Amino acid sequence: MGARFSELAERLGADQIATDSAIPPRYRLDAFRAHRGSRLPEGGVDPAAVVWPRSTEDVSIVVRFAAAAGLSIVPWGGGTGLMGGARPSADSIVLDMRRMRRVLSIDRASNRATAEAGIVLEALDRRLRKRGLTLGHDPWSRPRATLGGAIGTNGIGYAGYLRGTMGDQILGFEVVLADGTVVRTRPAVRSTTGLDLKRLFIGTEGTLGIVTSATLRVFPIPEREEIHAFAIRDFPRGLASLVRIYDDGLTPAVMDFEETFPGPSLPWRSEGGPPILYLGFAGSREVVAASWRVARRRLRAAAAQSFPDREAREYWRTRHDIIYAHDEVAPGVTRADVRLKEFIFDYVHVALPTSKILAYRRSGLAILRRHGVRPIGFGVWTQPELVSLEVLRSVGQDRTAARAAVATAVDEIIRRALALGGTMEYVHGVGVKLAHLMTDELGTGLEVARRVKAALDSAGTLNPGKLGL
Repeated sequence: MGARFSELAERLGADQIATDSAIPPRYRLDAFRAHRGSRLPEGGVDPAAVVWPRSTEDVSIVVRFAAAAGLSIVPWGGGTGLMGGARPSADSIVLDMRRMRRVLSIDRASNRATAEAGIVLEALDRRLRKRGLTLGHDPWSRPRATLGGAIGTNGIGYAGYLRGTMGDQILGFEVVLADGTVVRTRPAVRSTTGLDLKRLFIGTEGTLGIVTSATLRVFPIPEREEIHAFAIRDFPRGLASLVRIYDDGLTPAVMDFEETFPGPSLPWRSEGGPPILYLGFAGSREVVAASWRVARRRLRAAAAQSFPDREAREYWRTRHDIIYAHDEVAPGVTRADVRLKEFIFDYVHVALPTSKILAYRRSGLAILRRHGVRPIGFGVWTQPELVSLEVLRSVGQDRTAARAAVATAVDEIIRRALALGGTMEYVHGVGVKLAHLMTDELGTGLEVARRVKAALDSAGTLNPGKLGL
């Protein structure tokens, strides 16, 4: 171990720090990998050190050490971030929070729980279910993502319309600031006592403070969950029927509506055909039954065709499986790296006024054609305003050119969404992948964000370069 980290090793314990060749290759990157459309370097670099804290005091010690040594801190959860929010530099300490995984309390009567930030979401949900409760946040990455990571990106999951984003479910925090100070916010359901301090640390990707524990709202396990699948003749008709369902006041626990495009050269099967809707409701039997009566009336008006229930069951059973593509098959190499070696794969997730979605679809597909990029799927998820577009291009003879073509197309599509009154991300955060677009997104508001960053972290210790900060 290098001499400059010996003091830190003595204070924490040698088993809590790795340097030089002892650093596992996985810490060079998160789930923002080389197969994505980007002009950023593909391979990443080793950080100066990796530390596994066991307590908030440990986190405070590491932050103070980094500030004194002129190093930066990159918080690390499950490594499932898709925008490079946990990508380190050579002068950074990666702070892997996963040894801080205790459930500190579960209050069944109040439907709240407190847990450390490094706990994996699925592990937390299993603990809650033993008490008749469930986590409201259910992203595709639940088997690997951590509570702190979900807070850092303000992620949204399958029950997003019913339960809100991860940030919507947070009642209070324990946070370490850039000078090592520990701040604890009061875990109140509602407060009108000035600035809501906890909002500073929701969605800011560890750039303003490092969350070490959180108190969150959790939910009774629903008496009934009922999901069905439908084919709808075309995307505009399906979107119109969904808007009516939401306008009726229904609150789906599951909604995924997507059209797919034929792709004979894809690394997986993809066929064209009518868009598919997965729709579900959760709650008491009476509420679920009443919701389905209203929803089916709207879907019949759209000539929706029911699929066998096994289709919906399979969709729900496998909803988290994509995360396993990010598991390593060799040091620093994931299944996705191998599977997508000959392709550049990317996606755009924007929020738009529903009145603008069809115009966005037309212009987005035209932009892809102009850059020689193939659409894979276009749809809405959790609510009609949240739009997803997945794209792919073969590497061919020039990998750099293929990455640049996809990156250029994605940037144009995002700027089109902004021009239509939307926002460029609703689920995965910004990281480094979208940092160059933050001026387009925030305008003069970016300078306000930078002033807040400077006030809380004048030396730029906490996750520098992310969010355009």
